[in-house]
Amino acid sequence: MSKLKTTPPLVKLNTATAAQEVEIYLHEPLIQKHGTRKKRIGLQILNALARLEVLLNKEEALAISENAVQHLAQQQYNKTEIDAALNVLETSLLQFEEDGIPKKDTQTYLSELGLTVLFPRSAKRLVVNNIPSGKADALAHFNEMNVHNQLVSISLQLQHDIKLQNHKYMAHQLALLYQCLNQAGGHFLKYKSRVELHFDSIKALTSNSEVPKLNEEQKEWLSQVTADIVTETLFSGRPVTAMSQPLAAYLNEISEVPPKN
Repeated sequence: MSKLKTTPPLVKLNTATAAQEVEIYLHEPLIQKHGTRKKRIGLQILNALARLEVLLNKEEALAISENAVQHLAQQQYNKTEIDAALNVLETSLLQFEEDGIPKKDTQTYLSELGLTVLFPRSAKRLVVNNIPSGKADALAHFNEMNVHNQLVSISLQLQHDIKLQNHKYMAHQLALLYQCLNQAGGHFLKYKSRVELHFDSIKALTSNSEVPKLNEEQKEWLSQVTADIVTETLFSGRPVTAMSQPLAAYLNEISEVPPKN
């Protein structure tokens, strides 16, 4: 056999590197679906309004601060950010409707899309008339989602901690879970009585031993109640709550596929 065939090459050509790899878009549509543009711009509008609402809330806090004079630089910076958010919002709204459809003013868009309910401070700054009063704004929605997130987090942590050999802090964690159930209210209040039935015995156990450990019955109960809470929070299929209805309605609006002619 020839030495040319048996000796290694002096230089390897076309060696693949990470930089030469081609990004694949197999799951991307070749032709954009109807409503894709509307949804993308609709989410831009939502993001701009959420940012504007936070900035306006900060503006209010700085204005009433006891050291308002010392915060002049922050106020000026905040004003610059507010102007930028307003510009993004108005630009996005102008692009919202499909080409050929008459454009509306910012105030009309916010009212028709239900965004005045979600972002009352922004609506006021944009001089929207007849702003609805109530507690179903974006902040209320996110507060509710935060409580639900805490319920899931604590429940999953308890399920993990059941497997430990030391359950010293179990009573404390159950108290946190009970507090979250109170805050969540509604469908979650039914779990309070289930926690109350076992809390005292678990508290006594964890208080009277250096290395307490739940018995099998207590572990089985705790595993079941936390699993039920997680299922109720994430998979129950309950109707959208009043806090989240305006946001859900808006997301449905921007995701809606227009009818074909």
